[in-house]
Amino acid sequence: AVVSTQSTGMPSCNNYEIRALNPGDVDELKFLHKQWFPVEYPNSWYQDITTNTERYLTLAAVHEDSIIGLVVTELRQSKSCTPDEIALLDRAQLRDSILTYIMTLGVRQQYRRQGIATVLVKEVLSRLKNMPEVKGVYLHVMASNKRAINFYEMLGFGCCEFIPHYYSIMGHFQNAYCYILYMHDGQPPPSPLQVILNSLRGVFSYIYTLWVYVYIATKSKIRQQRVT
Repeated sequence: AVVSTQSTGMPSCNNYEIRALNPGDVDELKFLHKQWFPVEYPNSWYQDITTNTERYLTLAAVHEDSIIGLVVTELRQSKSCTPDEIALLDRAQLRDSILTYIMTLGVRQQYRRQGIATVLVKEVLSRLKNMPEVKGVYLHVMASNKRAINFYEMLGFGCCEFIPHYYSIMGHFQNAYCYILYMHDGQPPPSPLQVILNSLRGVFSYIYTLWVYVYIATKSKIRQQRVT
């Protein structure tokens, strides 16, 4: 995710509404994203996130008809996920599942550090709880952005991968972490050690079953010989 986290001591705001983004927000969204983030998005992206509600789950915190914070997430079907995204889930859970990606999260400078970003993310998670096909919510964050990392860890996200040179900002590469929060019994793929242990359990189970079969067959044969 691209996250804006600078702080300020400006006035507080306790009176705002949460609603979905709509096409009337496009100009304001372009202004805010250009102000907040070092990533440039095409015009088509702004049209998509404000109209395609099947693909995007978006929320805005609005105060006096002005967007003071927003979050944009994308619902990614497992069948169209990249190999890196597929690697976040146990293969047994891939069929018809969804991974939700937090693309951007930001709050206007004068309203930061007042819990608005927390409210937005928690509201997203609350809405996703009604979608059992969603198995995880994930994001990318710059490795140097300690405040954002602490923010997501506070919300229950866990680090699952370190990615060197993930971001390219003003000609400089930045490392990133991938964070994920599993939902609806979603779980990560087994580790190499778990794969080995599971294989060994299968081998031992087979050997034990074979031994029991041979033991019972042998005893049965001995009984028959005694009878005759």
